[in-house]
Parts: sequence; structure tokens; C-alpha cells
Amino acid sequence: MTRTNQERETRTPAYLELANELEARIRSGALPPGSQLPPQRDLARERSLNVSTVTRAYRELQNLNLVMGSTRRGTIVIGDGAMPRVDRAASPAGIIDLTVNRPAVDDFQQRLAQSLPDLSSDRRFRQMQEYQPPEGPAWARHAARKWISLNGFDPSEDDIVVTSGAQHALLAVISSLIEPGDTIVCDRLTYYGLIALAQMFRFRIIGIGSDDQGMSAAELDDICGRESVRAVFTVPSMHNPTVVTMSEARRRELVDVAEKHDLVIIEDDVYGPMLGSRASALITLAPTRTYHISALSKALAPGLRVGYLLCPPGRALLSAEAVRTTAWMPSPLPLLLATRWLEDGTAEAILKAQLAELRARHAIVTTILAGHSFSADPRCMFLWLRLPAPWRCEDFAANLRAHGVAVMAATAFACDRQPVEHAVRVNVGCAASRDELATALRIIAATLNDRPRALAGLV
Repeated sequence: MTRTNQERETRTPAYLELANELEARIRSGALPPGSQLPPQRDLARERSLNVSTVTRAYRELQNLNLVMGSTRRGTIVIGDGAMPRVDRAASPAGIIDLTVNRPAVDDFQQRLAQSLPDLSSDRRFRQMQEYQPPEGPAWARHAARKWISLNGFDPSEDDIVVTSGAQHALLAVISSLIEPGDTIVCDRLTYYGLIALAQMFRFRIIGIGSDDQGMSAAELDDICGRESVRAVFTVPSMHNPTVVTMSEARRRELVDVAEKHDLVIIEDDVYGPMLGSRASALITLAPTRTYHISALSKALAPGLRVGYLLCPPGRALLSAEAVRTTAWMPSPLPLLLATRWLEDGTAEAILKAQLAELRARHAIVTTILAGHSFSADPRCMFLWLRLPAPWRCEDFAANLRAHGVAVMAATAFACDRQPVEHAVRVNVGCAASRDELATALRIIAATLNDRPRALAGLV
């Protein structure tokens, strides 16, 4: 094969080059939210491209939730807080997608195939065609208690609301607590699901700093002294995206501030069960003001869509009403499957396999990224890679994508427009195999060692 043919085969498709360029400009702020992309025919004519090429590029940006189509205004850049697409169909062919918090093993599928034929023999199967209580049936809440206990405490079933995943649980808390114009404090880099809910429910977010012990209690105290704050949102275990697990001392400091200023605490602890023994859950330190969110998505599979919300005493029915309003009830079929797995040890076996695979993948990370600065935990499905100067996180992510690897830039997690460190989240779990992960990591390492390059062309 000639060099020309090799280059032709490995060259990035034109639509993806255009999408990468536009993505970099959007994430850098050169194309701010509300700005309009050129009409597809005009851009195709300007670039000497087929209209179908521009259409595919714009569709790629839609898949990343960076733009939306408008009948009156064309293609519009939308805010950073939009929820990203995380389904496999959103990733174009030829891209190794390291953007999604997806379990690293397929044990779920194998166990599912084995379990489905037996479901009809379960005494609760006859309830599958019936409406269920919005807080979830008693047997599902009993199983939820067993799962939440992996976070280090024994909750009351009366305070548990079963939801369709952790995001649904967060929505239930927000809709039952927060009014338009209220303020929630969170880490400056935070879970983008909260940012999306802020746009939906029109509450305000204030981001504060953190260190290797977790969210800054001192800065939270200072903000509460100057602002009217309703709640604080935190991911204390393997924080998404920085991987920091909050220390016991910092948890107690945070609770002290919450008590001082009468704050509600929203504790997103979806990664907690993967840690095993660890510091106290915030709800055990402040049970009357804390909402504790757990779920099966990260440890077992996102397709299961089962989440558990532990509420302060007497508050579960109010959150259950939010579940009824948004979904009427959690779907009983996934609940039955999840409950059986929690009862017979299948869930624990899948979690064990997941952790074993993550340890193996992190060993690959340690070898290939040796000498580079990153935060990781062998029990975590992602790592936080800090970029050497003069790399900017948006440019680094765009250059990686041009070479066939997708990661999340730090700006995707920014709750405001304050400067954030130049880093990317790399999901080691969602690569299809260890070999695919190694390939992607070698591309990442090579790009780290390269100088920043601008993608050709301007709009």
C-alpha cells in the first residue's frame, strides 16, 4: 500500500473535521450560547463541501447537545448545561468513546439472559401489570435498604423512594424543595445533570472551590454569609469528574456549616457502593437535612434505570409525589429484576466483576500515562487528566477527537463561567475492551507530548 493510500484510509472524515472545529469554537466561547451557525447550504458553498457533509457535522454537534435546530432561526448554539448524549448511537464509527460512565464488563447482559426466563415464577410477577405506589412497592424498598447499606449505614425503609435512576431521584428532590430563584451551592466542577435541572427549574447555582479533601467548607460558609442559600449539592465519593473522595473531617465540617446556615444537603452517592469501607455518609451525620441518592447504574448497568432516594424522616411522601408527577411510578419490571438480584447475590457478583475489571484497566492507565498528572482510583470508572501548558482543555479534546478518541473537557462540568483547570475526564470503563482502551490511551499520551494544534478553518 502506498503512503497516499494509507493517508487516504486514516484521514478524518470531512464532516467530523468540521464538527471538531465547531465544537472547539463552541467550548472555547468563540461561538457563545444563543449564536447562530451559518445555514448549511451557505457553509457548504463557503467550504466547497457537500451539503450532506455539513448536515452530518451539525447532527454530530446535536448529538453532543451543543446545538439545537430551530425552525425560525436555524441551528443555535445552546448552553453548557445541556445534558450530553450518552448512548452508543451518538458516537460515530471510528471514534473510541471515553466520555460515558458505563460499567466495564458485560456481566449484566449474561446475568439478564439467565434471569429473564425465571421472572414469571416469582410471586411478585403478577404485580407487573398493575400500578405501583409512587415511592415504589414495599419489596423494592426493602431491597433498596440492602443496597444503600453498602454505603455504610442501615436506613429505614419508610424514608426510601424508588426512582428511575439517580437523575430522576435528583429531579424528585429539586422539584419538591427548590423554588424558582432559589440558590444551590455546588463544586465549581459538578455533575452536569444538576446544571440541566437548574435551567429547567430556573434556580441559581453558585460554584465553590475544592481541594484534595473535597468541597471547601470554609468557602461554603463564606458564601452563605453573603447569599441566601437553600441547599448544597455534593458528590462526596469519587467526585465526578475529579475523583476526589471527601475526607471524614471535611464531611463533618460541611455538616457543621449546613447546620449553622440551615441548609439542605443533597448527597449524590452513586459511586459509594464501589468504595467499600469509607468515611461516614453525610446523611448519617445530618439525617434531618440530607437527601441521599444511590443507584444501580454505575455498579451494574445504566439500562436498568433503578435509583434509590433516602429522605429525611417524614419527607419521603413529598418526594414520592414528585415521582408520581413525572413518571407516575418507577417501572415495576426493572424493580423486580433488581430486587431479585439484590436478594440472591447477583448484584454483588456483578459489582465484584466490575471492580476486578476496573483494577485491570487502571493498571493499563498507570503504565501508558506514566509521567503525566492525573487523579485516579482503581475502583473508579473514570480518571481526571490534568493537561500540561499550553494545552487548553477544549483544544485538547477537539484534537483527540480528530485522532479518533472522545473525552470530556473540564468546561463540560463547569457550573458557571469562572476559570477552571485545564483537564479532561477519561472514562476507562466504557472502552469496548482493554485493547481498545490501551489504543486510546496511547493516542492520549502522544497528544499530551505534542504541541497544541489549531484545527484548520474558521466560521
